[in-house]
Amino acid sequence: MTIAHFKSQFYQGTERIHFNNGGLAPISLPARERIHYWADRFYNEGFFTDLDYVENVKTSRRSLSQLIGCHDFEIAFFQSTASAVSQLAMQFPLEPEDEVITWAEEYGSHLYPWQEACKRKQANLILVNSLENLSTPINLIIEKITDKTKVIALSWVQFLTGARTDIEALGKITSERGIFFFVDIIQGLGLHPFDMKKWKVDAVAGGSHKWLFSPVGVGYLAIDQKHISKIKPHNVGSYTFGTCDDPTSLECIPKLDALKFEAGSKQVLEITALGASVDLILKTGVLNIEQETLRLASILRLGLERNHYQVHSPFKVDHHHSAMVNFIPKAHSIEALKSINCNYAIRGPGVRLSPAAFTTDESIQKVLNVLK
Repeated sequence: MTIAHFKSQFYQGTERIHFNNGGLAPISLPARERIHYWADRFYNEGFFTDLDYVENVKTSRRSLSQLIGCHDFEIAFFQSTASAVSQLAMQFPLEPEDEVITWAEEYGSHLYPWQEACKRKQANLILVNSLENLSTPINLIIEKITDKTKVIALSWVQFLTGARTDIEALGKITSERGIFFFVDIIQGLGLHPFDMKKWKVDAVAGGSHKWLFSPVGVGYLAIDQKHISKIKPHNVGSYTFGTCDDPTSLECIPKLDALKFEAGSKQVLEITALGASVDLILKTGVLNIEQETLRLASILRLGLERNHYQVHSPFKVDHHHSAMVNFIPKAHSIEALKSINCNYAIRGPGVRLSPAAFTTDESIQKVLNVLK
């Protein structure tokens, strides 16, 4: 599938410019159609859809597993990324004085669960500052490893500027040293190639509403099968043990795969829409999506610098390897963006713009014209 076809799968009206895709992206046409499909069937058929929607949730899980690079039975769905991270952090078997290492610049939905888990279990959260240019070289993490380090938990792509941690290289080290390696992949999955097994990552979490172009409301946790038995369910319900139709029994035992972390009913519309968008990404090819996104972001950054804006980035201007462009605004910049109905995010040092592969060159130029 070509990038041109990919772009055609998104609403291309000129009344809005979506430049906060690193925050909340529009959903794809396949996601929209899937929502309408199930809404109509639920309206017309009710319970008679039961077996079919369960199957569609399964196919969505399988598609997501291909994108992550894991098995489908290693994935559990949640309401949000924060819920998925909390499941792992709160139930990870930390002992007093154990250490969890993370970047100091982590987003709250990743940082706070690990902070709370360490507080409750009297473990130590070790915060590592990025470099002045906000880059995240793994040597800074490696320097903090001690014999008490039990978990390294960090984001693959940082939300401020798109700085990327070398997960594959760090995974080799954590695997050799027996350290549990958890990665928040919400800012990268669907945008950059990822391989959980090849990169020796023990668990990942993320959400549906950024580079997966699907509705808000789905988080996911993928955890390597060898660790599933060590982690207890944070929330417990009928689906922890079986299905909603199983007779109640106080002797039941949890499932043996990641589905034990799903306590009850699924958010079917959102999960199946996610599956539809993931299928679009798989058919288009992540490398093709990455190439187009970086091309557009590079044009945006170069134009901003030519307009005499200061850009905060860990990447050089001739090798801008991020979808995000964070710049220091001038007095008129915010009002200028609002005047053309362009969304943005205030993040860290400045204003963050994040075009996507569906973005047009015309919208890039329109933004640059008002930011002169």
